[in-house]
Amino acid sequence: MIKYLKNILTSLFILLSLSTLKAQEIDGVAAVLEEHIILKSMIEAQYLQAESQGTILPPDAKCLILDQLLLEKLFLAQAEKDSIYISEEEVNTELDRRMSIFIQMLGTKEKLEEYYGKTIFELKEDFREDVSQQMLAERMKATIFKDLNISPSEVLDYYNEIPKDSLPYFNAEVEIGQIVLFEKPNLKQNIVAKEKAESIRKDIIGGSDFSFQALLYSDDPGSSSNGGDLGWVKRGSFVPDFEAVAFRLKEGEMSEVVETEFGYHIIQLIKKEGNRIKAKHILITPDMNANNLTEVKTEIEKIKIKLESGELTFQKAVKLYSEDEETKYSGGLIQNRETGNNFFEMNKLEGAIAVALDNKTPGDFSDVLVYENLRGKKGYRIIYLKSETPAHKASIETDYSKIKAVAKQAKQFDILNEWIEEKSKAVFVKIKDKYKTCESLNKWL
Repeated sequence: MIKYLKNILTSLFILLSLSTLKAQEIDGVAAVLEEHIILKSMIEAQYLQAESQGTILPPDAKCLILDQLLLEKLFLAQAEKDSIYISEEEVNTELDRRMSIFIQMLGTKEKLEEYYGKTIFELKEDFREDVSQQMLAERMKATIFKDLNISPSEVLDYYNEIPKDSLPYFNAEVEIGQIVLFEKPNLKQNIVAKEKAESIRKDIIGGSDFSFQALLYSDDPGSSSNGGDLGWVKRGSFVPDFEAVAFRLKEGEMSEVVETEFGYHIIQLIKKEGNRIKAKHILITPDMNANNLTEVKTEIEKIKIKLESGELTFQKAVKLYSEDEETKYSGGLIQNRETGNNFFEMNKLEGAIAVALDNKTPGDFSDVLVYENLRGKKGYRIIYLKSETPAHKASIETDYSKIKAVAKQAKQFDILNEWIEEKSKAVFVKIKDKYKTCESLNKWL
């Protein structure tokens, strides 16, 4: 976890330093594709980032980085030709997501701001252009593969083409799920939070500035430092209780106190255009204590008893009780973010889960475990061991889904190379002499 945090923060530092590098660089252009310029500093930043993460870099690493940057610029240039765009609200949502992750890593938004000497708003602005371009390039890439399918016969052909002595060896893996319950405020805690929100609203009516009150009191880390500004957001981006009120407001109007699953909100509508709005809000969340967690633990222990007695199936318990949005609608199964499937190598399991599943067999449940998600919500969870696969050499019978995924990637690679070959001939590309000896850049020359 410490190493992961270090890598995340180092990446952030390098990205934030990029604007300074750009300003300092004189005659620092490495390549140009249409209207898009690639600076030497961009290559150096990515090289530094890879080094900081302990990646073993090949001798031509900077050539390969430039190749990827040219591809990204090609995606951007083609997106412009095809009138593909990323809306401002989508960029704002992604920036909020990233800031939330960084805040979780450092503990509080104040620590993040202190560490980098910038406000959350300033950090977002530093990221904005890069994030927007990354999202646009990804959307363009997605359109290339939108009609891609792979049939069972193609999967089998791909498998049969692999020499038998070259078949991959898979480590032991487990498929796991979870039931999660989060702590909830009691009646008194809700009343205190609501009264605080009502008092803030009264101060604003009395002449206090909305943005200043958000800065002082809002518990939303993604918007409080920006005066509660949520930016432009389209319908469907908020929870229903919030959205129902926000979209009914008139421009400049402030709402009554609105209760949602996150707490108590005061909403101010800035502007409305069709199915999107620009709004500010102040969020007051109830203060909870150890008793809230104790109540949740008691509740989830009762669920565990029903599971072990057979009174409840895992799937039924997930549907009835689990409060984790990421897994509730996938039958409780936890997705492996590295592979995209639900299987984890034993040595890559989260430590607490690995210990909890020690000596368990498929169908067993862990003890009740303390849990905190990326948004800081606290509670308890039960881990379910759905299946366990011993270490083995790949076969079409036992590993069809994995082989299909690899076969699909190979097909994507072929399609992408054909697309690059076609589109690169139709755009202006100029590469500095220093990089013209790079083999990986031949297709651009």
